[in-house]
Amino acid sequence: MCGKRRGFTLIELLVVIAIIAVLISLLLPAVQSAREAARRAQCVNNLKQLGLAAHNFIAVNNKLPLGVSEPWALGLTNQTAGDYTVSDITKPFGPNWAVQLLPFLEQQNLYNASNVIGYPGVSAPTSPDGVVVPNNNLYNMDWANSTLRSTRLNVFVCPSDGYNDTSNNFMSSSSDWNLGITPTDPRNGAQLVNWARGNYGAVEGGTDSDHTVNGNEGTTNAPFKGTSKRGVMGVNFGVSLAAITDGTSNTAFFAEMRSGVATIDIRGTWAMGMAGASLCCETRPYNPTPNCKNWAGPPPGDDGGDELQTCNFTWQRVPNLAALGMPCNTGPGNFGGNGGLNNSGGQARSLHPGGVNVCLGDGSVRFIKDSISNTTWFSLIVSDDTWIISADQY
Repeated sequence: MCGKRRGFTLIELLVVIAIIAVLISLLLPAVQSAREAARRAQCVNNLKQLGLAAHNFIAVNNKLPLGVSEPWALGLTNQTAGDYTVSDITKPFGPNWAVQLLPFLEQQNLYNASNVIGYPGVSAPTSPDGVVVPNNNLYNMDWANSTLRSTRLNVFVCPSDGYNDTSNNFMSSSSDWNLGITPTDPRNGAQLVNWARGNYGAVEGGTDSDHTVNGNEGTTNAPFKGTSKRGVMGVNFGVSLAAITDGTSNTAFFAEMRSGVATIDIRGTWAMGMAGASLCCETRPYNPTPNCKNWAGPPPGDDGGDELQTCNFTWQRVPNLAALGMPCNTGPGNFGGNGGLNNSGGQARSLHPGGVNVCLGDGSVRFIKDSISNTTWFSLIVSDDTWIISADQY
């Protein structure tokens, strides 16, 4: 006669479950770390592709692409320009660096469909749909390219950034359309909405967009007295390799940028050539390094957060921006606290722990720690300063 079978007691079962829970808790960080390593590797690969595309562009055009084309800003200097004249997203700006690089990123078909050659400087009497354009100087590549601006391209996307998805396209929510700052079709006032996100910005230099307009390299308004402040791509300029007197291994071409945390947040809009959208990376003594979290909270909030045209509206939707690592300067004097049109600069940011990936001019990709000194970071993002840096400084 067989003896009675003995099963697990409740206490034994609970002990086994507790052991399994402990093992999972020990393994989870390792799994998450491995996943982040894979995401970061993809991000590095994307930046290498952008660096290669940039050099292929140089081989054909003898210089880097314009950060963004703004014909009305030609002739302006850091003395005569202002944020309102060079960084207003409601003006009919032309193709930015990302659009110009599309043929060199295996996106020739998208580029061909974008009608970028119809921007000022090339005769364009009619739009793609046959409508006569009232003024060639207002021919906006953006209104003609809803497919282009809404396309999510993997080469522009860092998988570590969970905010970069199609539900968070810039100006995709109908509640965002009545803020008074939406880009519009100059023919009929139709709003240009649904801009896809990206995670990389061309490096325009160590100060605001208007201070480097047309490749200005003067020292006025530079964060450090007596230094230049120009990067490699910005408003109406893309430099030649000969103009990079620091050497390509000491000069950043592209840096990571985080996608906006709300549909009104301009950050990471890859086809829009504005500071914070696809241009970066200003540095200041009060906003010194990548991933800075300076922010004073509600308006005026003028303390070193990213200077963006949509800041005040973003803060209204997402009041905990600093806690999210995305501080946004809401000072009404500088950034239109009541809906004014202004946009100056955006800092390099990422969701990688401890820093951002940066593509240097020699094609290499470096991980720049948040702890980098202000002066070293400034030297990396400026193309013609006089400082010598070494890799062990970042």
